[in-house]
Amino acid sequence: MEDLSALVLGAASWNRMIHVERLPQGVSATIFDAQETEGAGSTGVGKSMVLAALGCPTTFHCALGRDEYAALIKAACEKRGIGMIVDDQDAPTPRHVNIMDRQGGHYSIFLSNGPVDPAIDEARLVQVIQSARTIFLSLSNSSKKILPLLRGTQAEILLDLHDYDGENPWYDDFIACADVLQLSDVGLENPEAVIATLLSGRARQVVLTKGAAGALIYTAEGRLDIPAWPAVMVDSNGAGDAFSVALWLGQRSGLGLSEAGKFAAAAAAFAIEDASLFPASVTVADIAARAAKA
Repeated sequence: MEDLSALVLGAASWNRMIHVERLPQGVSATIFDAQETEGAGSTGVGKSMVLAALGCPTTFHCALGRDEYAALIKAACEKRGIGMIVDDQDAPTPRHVNIMDRQGGHYSIFLSNGPVDPAIDEARLVQVIQSARTIFLSLSNSSKKILPLLRGTQAEILLDLHDYDGENPWYDDFIACADVLQLSDVGLENPEAVIATLLSGRARQVVLTKGAAGALIYTAEGRLDIPAWPAVMVDSNGAGDAFSVALWLGQRSGLGLSEAGKFAAAAAAFAIEDASLFPASVTVADIAARAAKA
């Protein structure tokens, strides 16, 4: 039987989400009828929740403070059946405020980022990393510190670069570890050039997400266009995480790249229609049925 267990490294926060009809346009304004929710967030939590919902045994490592927000994150992950390895820090747990509109646009405001140099118990991670077959690597200070532990691992490593601009050297050590990369087109003036550079290194596959315009999947064989699946916008948080996990799961389960892409787009649609990153009740069969209508 195919091993669908996964290790997720880094990135957890407690988020406050404020939903508005349209984002402020750079001038002072009064916004009526805004709504707010709170919940565990960041890409490590998002990917862990998708993996757990789709039946993939999941272990999640992160660094959190010794505060009420850490307790809330741990409770949210425990409720989803996510196994956690937490390094407690003498610093506040990361907290974000996300202002989002109904078109998928958002502003992310970081209230606290966690420590720049977190204290990590590397000894207890060595065996976990070396025995992993799949690692979802997050951009975070806790992951940055343990990148040397990934040397020599046989695991497939997937990395989401989010709004990487193609130039910032802080990302370089992460990129050098990854077999599969995903990034948004938001910060890129020349996506094709950046992707060509990424494919010239270790990565064998690069995914460019384009919001409502879908995604492009690049390999040495060429480029594949994956249209976005229609969805009723509730919360755009988690859509990229759902796409990344579902694309991996589809390919790992034997689907060709085109069919795996449709499966990933359908998973992202489920994420968009839910306010909790990804609905716990959605199954692989649900996603496959939605993808089959494409």
